[in-house]
Amino acid sequence: MTALRIQPQKYRPIIQQIKKISAPGKCNFNTRGANTILARNIDTDAGRAVCVGIPLIQRISTRNTAWNIRASRPERRRYATATPADAIIEDLTEQYSVARDEFEIASEETSKNSVYAADDRAAAAEELQKLKEMYGTAIAGEYGEEIQRRVGQRVRELEQGVLAMEERAREDH
Repeated sequence: MTALRIQPQKYRPIIQQIKKISAPGKCNFNTRGANTILARNIDTDAGRAVCVGIPLIQRISTRNTAWNIRASRPERRRYATATPADAIIEDLTEQYSVARDEFEIASEETSKNSVYAADDRAAAAEELQKLKEMYGTAIAGEYGEEIQRRVGQRVRELEQGVLAMEERAREDH
């Protein structure tokens, strides 16, 4: 982290400048003894920084008059937690992997013109249908947008792949 050193008499104009460009009444400056001045966001529900500028001005040495300006984290880091949509997406991903495996087997057997190709294509279509039913039910629910955003493209790609495989099989016969 790069530190900017300023003279003690210069930090007051910096604070005034921060107050000018920040949201009015939303930035609070506290003095921590003679060595530190801390800027805090008062409006934490805003979801954005309302106190713009340098949040911590700290004296780095008692022998000289240099001051250290550095960014500090005003609140603890929030870690991501699992959402209820994650469980649904996990089920969809599991069904997708089954359908994808069936598609790959069917595609390989179709390429070889194997005796089992028709049965494998039927199994792939059946697994795709199960996936589409699960997906349709999931996007109709409360977390539909998130599920559609995270899983929708894979379902469409697999559907297009199965259709292309069926078309290729019809052309070969």
